[in-house]
Amino acid sequence: MRLSVVVAAQEGGERLAQCLRALAGQLPPEEMEVLVVLACGGDDASQDTIEKLGTEFAQMRFLRRNAPVNVPLLWTAGIDAANGEIVALTIENCRPAADWGPRLLAAHCGDSDCVGGAIEPDPRGRLMDWAIYFCRYTAYMLPFRRQLRDDVAADNCSYKREALAAVRPLAENGFWEALIHEDMRKRGGRIMADPTPAVTWSGGISGWKFLRRRYDHGRYFAARRALDLSGSQRTIRAIAFPAVPLVLLNRMAGRVRARGRFRLKFAICVPLIVCFLAAWAFGEGAGYLLGYSGEGPGQ
Repeated sequence: MRLSVVVAAQEGGERLAQCLRALAGQLPPEEMEVLVVLACGGDDASQDTIEKLGTEFAQMRFLRRNAPVNVPLLWTAGIDAANGEIVALTIENCRPAADWGPRLLAAHCGDSDCVGGAIEPDPRGRLMDWAIYFCRYTAYMLPFRRQLRDDVAADNCSYKREALAAVRPLAENGFWEALIHEDMRKRGGRIMADPTPAVTWSGGISGWKFLRRRYDHGRYFAARRALDLSGSQRTIRAIAFPAVPLVLLNRMAGRVRARGRFRLKFAICVPLIVCFLAAWAFGEGAGYLLGYSGEGPGQ
Protein backbone atom coordinates (compact mmCIF):
# COMPACT_ATOMS: atom_id res chain seq x y z
CA MET A 1 0.00 0.00 0.00
CA ARG A 2 1.63 3.23 -1.15
CA LEU A 3 -0.82 5.76 0.33
CA SER A 4 -3.27 5.84 3.24
CA VAL A 5 -5.66 8.80 3.49
CA VAL A 6 -7.18 9.51 6.91
CA VAL A 7 -10.31 11.70 6.82
CA ALA A 8 -11.45 13.03 10.21
CA ALA A 9 -15.20 13.71 10.34
CA GLN A 10 -17.31 15.15 13.13
CA GLU A 11 -20.50 15.91 11.20
CA GLY A 12 -20.75 13.20 8.55
CA GLY A 13 -22.99 15.25 6.27
CA GLU A 14 -22.88 16.32 2.63
CA ARG A 15 -19.43 17.92 2.95
CA LEU A 16 -17.98 14.56 3.96
CA ALA A 17 -19.70 12.92 1.00
CA GLN A 18 -18.19 15.55 -1.33
CA CYS A 19 -14.75 14.92 0.15
CA LEU A 20 -15.04 11.16 -0.34
CA ARG A 21 -16.35 11.50 -3.90
CA ALA A 22 -13.30 13.61 -4.69
CA LEU A 23 -11.02 10.90 -3.28
CA ALA A 24 -12.72 7.94 -4.96
CA GLY A 25 -10.76 6.46 -7.85
CA GLN A 26 -7.71 8.73 -7.60
CA LEU A 27 -5.41 5.70 -7.43
CA PRO A 28 -6.00 1.94 -7.79
CA PRO A 29 -7.29 0.29 -4.59
CA GLU A 30 -4.08 -1.70 -4.19
CA GLU A 31 -2.11 1.57 -4.06
CA MET A 32 -4.39 3.83 -1.98
CA GLU A 33 -6.73 3.23 0.94
CA VAL A 34 -9.14 5.74 2.48
CA LEU A 35 -9.93 5.54 6.19
CA VAL A 36 -12.85 7.66 7.38
CA VAL A 37 -12.79 8.18 11.15
CA LEU A 38 -16.16 9.45 12.37
CA ALA A 39 -17.08 10.94 15.73
CA CYS A 40 -20.57 9.51 16.17
CA GLY A 41 -23.16 9.35 18.89
CA GLY A 42 -25.01 6.18 19.71
CA ASP A 43 -28.32 7.28 18.16
CA ASP A 44 -30.09 5.84 15.12
CA ALA A 45 -29.30 8.91 13.01
CA SER A 46 -25.55 8.38 13.43
CA GLN A 47 -25.88 4.72 12.53
CA ASP A 48 -27.94 5.58 9.44
CA THR A 49 -25.25 8.06 8.34
CA ILE A 50 -22.54 5.42 8.58
CA GLU A 51 -24.63 2.86 6.72
CA LYS A 52 -25.43 5.28 3.87
CA LEU A 53 -21.80 6.33 3.50
CA GLY A 54 -20.65 2.73 3.69
CA THR A 55 -23.02 1.81 0.87
CA GLU A 56 -21.91 4.63 -1.43
CA PHE A 57 -18.20 4.26 -0.62
CA ALA A 58 -17.93 0.51 -0.14
CA GLN A 59 -14.20 0.52 -1.03
CA MET A 60 -13.37 2.78 1.94
CA ARG A 61 -12.88 1.82 5.58
CA PHE A 62 -15.07 3.48 8.22
CA LEU A 63 -13.90 3.69 11.84
CA ARG A 64 -16.38 4.88 14.45
CA ARG A 65 -15.45 6.75 17.61
CA ASN A 66 -18.00 7.75 20.22
CA ALA A 67 -18.64 11.50 20.34
CA PRO A 68 -17.42 13.93 21.44
CA VAL A 69 -14.00 13.31 19.93
CA ASN A 70 -11.80 16.09 18.56
CA VAL A 71 -10.15 15.99 15.14
CA PRO A 72 -6.59 15.36 16.43
CA LEU A 73 -7.81 12.24 18.28
CA LEU A 74 -9.63 11.07 15.14
CA TRP A 75 -6.40 11.52 13.17
CA THR A 76 -4.45 9.49 15.74
CA ALA A 77 -6.98 6.65 15.47
CA GLY A 78 -6.72 6.70 11.68
CA ILE A 79 -2.93 6.78 11.67
CA ASP A 80 -2.83 3.76 13.96
CA ALA A 81 -5.07 1.82 11.54
CA ALA A 82 -3.29 2.91 8.33
CA ASN A 83 -1.16 0.58 6.20
CA GLY A 84 0.42 2.93 3.68
CA GLU A 85 4.04 3.93 3.24
CA ILE A 86 2.74 7.50 3.11
CA VAL A 87 -0.08 8.61 5.45
CA ALA A 88 -2.09 11.69 4.47
CA LEU A 89 -4.46 13.63 6.73
CA THR A 90 -7.45 15.78 5.90
CA ILE A 91 -10.92 16.70 7.23
CA GLU A 92 -14.45 16.45 5.92
CA ASN A 93 -14.48 20.19 5.13
CA CYS A 94 -11.76 19.79 2.47
CA ARG A 95 -12.30 18.63 -1.13
CA PRO A 96 -9.12 17.25 -2.69
CA ALA A 97 -8.32 18.14 -6.29
CA ALA A 98 -8.80 15.40 -8.90
CA ASP A 99 -5.03 14.74 -9.06
CA TRP A 100 -4.37 15.15 -5.33
CA GLY A 101 -3.28 11.57 -4.63
CA PRO A 102 -0.75 11.22 -7.49
CA ARG A 103 0.68 14.68 -6.82
CA LEU A 104 1.01 13.90 -3.13
CA LEU A 105 3.03 10.77 -3.87
CA ALA A 106 5.20 12.69 -6.32
CA ALA A 107 5.87 15.32 -3.67
CA HIS A 108 7.27 12.58 -1.40
CA CYS A 109 9.85 11.36 -3.90
CA GLY A 110 12.51 13.43 -2.13
CA ASP A 111 13.77 13.16 1.45
CA SER A 112 11.00 15.20 3.12
CA ASP A 113 9.43 13.63 6.20
CA CYS A 114 6.29 15.74 5.92
CA VAL A 115 4.65 17.50 2.96
CA GLY A 116 1.89 20.08 3.36
CA GLY A 117 -0.14 21.10 0.31
CA ALA A 118 -2.16 24.11 -0.78
CA ILE A 119 -5.54 24.93 0.79
CA GLU A 120 -7.78 27.11 -1.38
CA PRO A 121 -11.04 28.90 -0.50
CA ASP A 122 -14.40 27.99 -2.01
CA PRO A 123 -15.49 31.06 -4.01
CA ARG A 124 -19.13 30.22 -3.19
CA GLY A 125 -18.51 30.43 0.56
CA ARG A 126 -20.36 32.69 3.00
CA LEU A 127 -18.65 35.73 4.48
CA MET A 128 -18.14 33.72 7.68
CA ASP A 129 -16.47 30.93 5.67
CA TRP A 130 -14.09 33.47 4.12
CA ALA A 131 -13.22 34.96 7.52
CA ILE A 132 -12.47 31.50 8.95
CA TYR A 133 -10.44 30.64 5.86
CA PHE A 134 -8.29 33.76 6.19
CA CYS A 135 -7.84 33.10 9.91
CA ARG A 136 -6.57 29.57 9.35
CA TYR A 137 -5.15 29.13 5.87
CA THR A 138 -3.55 32.26 4.36
CA ALA A 139 -0.11 30.63 4.70
CA TYR A 140 -1.25 27.82 2.37
CA MET A 141 -3.12 29.89 -0.22
CA LEU A 142 -1.80 29.76 -3.77
CA PRO A 143 0.52 30.81 -5.21
CA PHE A 144 3.58 29.79 -3.21
CA ARG A 145 6.74 27.94 -4.10
CA ARG A 146 7.93 24.57 -2.85
CA GLN A 147 10.06 25.26 0.21
CA LEU A 148 11.00 24.03 3.65
CA ARG A 149 8.89 25.49 6.46
CA ASP A 150 8.66 25.23 10.22
CA ASP A 151 5.01 24.18 10.09
CA VAL A 152 2.20 23.21 7.71
CA ALA A 153 -1.53 22.54 8.17
CA ALA A 154 -2.50 18.94 8.90
CA ASP A 155 -5.80 19.52 7.05
CA ASN A 156 -3.80 18.82 3.87
CA CYS A 157 -0.64 17.09 5.02
CA SER A 158 1.17 13.78 4.51
CA TYR A 159 3.96 11.91 6.25
CA LYS A 160 6.39 9.10 5.67
CA ARG A 161 5.49 6.21 7.98
CA GLU A 162 8.84 6.16 9.76
CA ALA A 163 8.51 9.85 10.61
CA LEU A 164 5.11 9.22 12.20
CA ALA A 165 6.44 6.27 14.18
CA ALA A 166 9.09 8.50 15.76
CA VAL A 167 6.53 11.00 17.08
CA ARG A 168 3.74 8.54 17.95
CA PRO A 169 4.09 8.96 21.76
CA LEU A 170 3.44 12.69 21.37
CA ALA A 171 0.17 11.94 19.51
CA GLU A 172 -1.30 9.89 22.35
CA ASN A 173 -3.62 12.78 23.29
CA GLY A 174 -4.28 13.73 19.69
CA PHE A 175 -2.30 14.61 16.60
CA TRP A 176 -1.78 18.34 17.25
CA GLU A 177 0.34 19.26 14.26
CA ALA A 178 2.11 22.32 15.67
CA LEU A 179 3.52 20.22 18.52
CA ILE A 180 4.20 17.22 16.28
CA HIS A 181 6.03 19.30 13.69
CA GLU A 182 8.09 21.06 16.36
CA ASP A 183 9.24 17.66 17.60
CA MET A 184 9.99 16.53 14.04
CA ARG A 185 12.23 19.55 13.48
CA LYS A 186 14.10 18.87 16.73
CA ARG A 187 14.79 15.36 15.41
CA GLY A 188 16.19 16.80 12.18
CA GLY A 189 13.05 16.13 10.12
CA ARG A 190 12.28 18.07 6.94
CA ILE A 191 8.87 19.73 6.62
CA MET A 192 8.08 20.74 3.05
CA ALA A 193 5.35 23.02 1.73
CA ASP A 194 4.37 21.99 -1.82
CA PRO A 195 1.70 23.82 -3.85
CA THR A 196 0.80 20.88 -6.10
CA PRO A 197 -1.31 18.61 -3.80
CA ALA A 198 -4.25 21.01 -3.40
CA VAL A 199 -7.58 20.91 -1.57
CA THR A 200 -10.49 23.36 -1.37
CA TRP A 201 -11.81 24.29 2.06
CA SER A 202 -15.60 24.14 1.80
CA GLY A 203 -16.51 25.92 5.05
CA GLY A 204 -19.69 25.14 6.93
CA ILE A 205 -18.54 25.95 10.48
CA SER A 206 -20.61 28.44 12.48
CA GLY A 207 -18.92 31.61 13.67
CA TRP A 208 -19.76 30.97 17.32
CA LYS A 209 -18.41 27.43 17.22
CA PHE A 210 -15.19 28.60 15.57
CA LEU A 211 -14.81 31.42 18.12
CA ARG A 212 -15.05 28.89 20.93
CA ARG A 213 -12.56 26.60 19.21
CA ARG A 214 -10.06 29.43 18.78
CA TYR A 215 -10.13 30.11 22.51
CA ASP A 216 -9.87 26.41 23.41
CA HIS A 217 -7.06 25.75 20.94
CA GLY A 218 -5.10 28.81 22.04
CA ARG A 219 -5.37 27.75 25.66
CA TYR A 220 -4.45 24.13 24.95
CA PHE A 221 -1.51 25.14 22.75
CA ALA A 222 -0.13 27.53 25.39
CA ALA A 223 -0.65 25.00 28.20
CA ARG A 224 1.33 22.36 26.29
CA ARG A 225 4.08 24.87 25.53
CA ALA A 226 4.14 26.01 29.16
CA LEU A 227 5.30 22.57 30.28
CA ASP A 228 8.77 23.41 28.95
CA LEU A 229 8.90 26.98 30.31
CA SER A 230 9.89 28.45 33.63
CA GLY A 231 7.39 30.36 35.75
CA SER A 232 8.77 33.73 34.69
CA GLN A 233 8.70 32.75 31.01
CA ARG A 234 5.04 31.70 31.28
CA THR A 235 4.17 34.97 33.00
CA ILE A 236 5.88 37.09 30.34
CA ARG A 237 4.08 35.27 27.54
CA ALA A 238 0.75 35.56 29.33
CA ILE A 239 1.20 39.32 29.83
CA ALA A 240 2.08 39.76 26.13
CA PHE A 241 -1.19 38.20 24.88
CA PRO A 242 -2.84 41.56 23.88
CA ALA A 243 -0.21 41.95 21.14
CA VAL A 244 -0.97 38.56 19.59
CA PRO A 245 -3.98 39.62 17.45
CA LEU A 246 -2.07 42.54 15.93
CA VAL A 247 0.94 40.38 15.10
CA LEU A 248 -1.17 37.63 13.54
CA LEU A 249 -3.38 40.04 11.60
CA ASN A 250 -0.31 41.76 10.16
CA ARG A 251 1.07 38.40 9.02
CA MET A 252 -2.21 37.45 7.36
CA ALA A 253 -2.50 40.80 5.59
CA GLY A 254 1.06 40.48 4.35
CA ARG A 255 0.36 37.06 2.87
CA VAL A 256 -2.80 38.25 1.14
CA ARG A 257 -0.92 41.22 -0.35
CA ALA A 258 1.93 38.97 -1.47
CA ARG A 259 -0.44 36.50 -3.16
CA GLY A 260 -2.27 39.30 -4.93
CA ARG A 261 -5.65 37.60 -4.47
CA PHE A 262 -8.84 38.28 -2.48
CA ARG A 263 -7.60 41.57 -1.04
CA LEU A 264 -11.04 43.20 -0.97
CA LYS A 265 -12.62 40.09 0.53
CA PHE A 266 -9.95 40.09 3.24
CA ALA A 267 -10.59 43.76 4.06
CA ILE A 268 -14.32 43.09 4.44
CA CYS A 269 -13.61 40.17 6.77
CA VAL A 270 -11.16 42.02 9.07
CA PRO A 271 -13.68 42.68 11.91
CA LEU A 272 -14.58 38.99 12.08
CA ILE A 273 -10.93 37.94 11.83
CA VAL A 274 -9.97 40.25 14.71
CA CYS A 275 -12.65 38.61 16.89
CA PHE A 276 -11.25 35.15 16.12
CA LEU A 277 -7.68 36.27 16.78
CA ALA A 278 -8.69 37.89 20.06
CA ALA A 279 -10.29 34.62 21.16
CA TRP A 280 -7.04 32.76 20.42
CA ALA A 281 -5.00 35.40 22.29
CA PHE A 282 -7.23 35.21 25.40
CA GLY A 283 -6.88 31.44 25.25
CA GLU A 284 -3.09 31.70 25.09
CA GLY A 285 -2.99 34.00 28.09
CA ALA A 286 -5.18 31.64 30.11
CA GLY A 287 -3.17 28.62 29.01
CA TYR A 288 0.16 30.08 30.14
CA LEU A 289 -1.25 31.14 33.49
CA LEU A 290 -3.80 28.43 34.30
CA GLY A 291 -2.96 25.47 32.07
CA TYR A 292 -5.59 23.22 30.51
CA SER A 293 -7.40 20.24 32.03
CA GLY A 294 -8.62 17.25 30.08
CA GLU A 295 -7.45 15.50 26.89
CA GLY A 296 -7.69 18.54 24.68
CA PRO A 297 -10.33 20.75 23.10
CA GLY A 298 -12.72 19.84 20.34
CA GLN A 299 -12.04 20.82 16.75
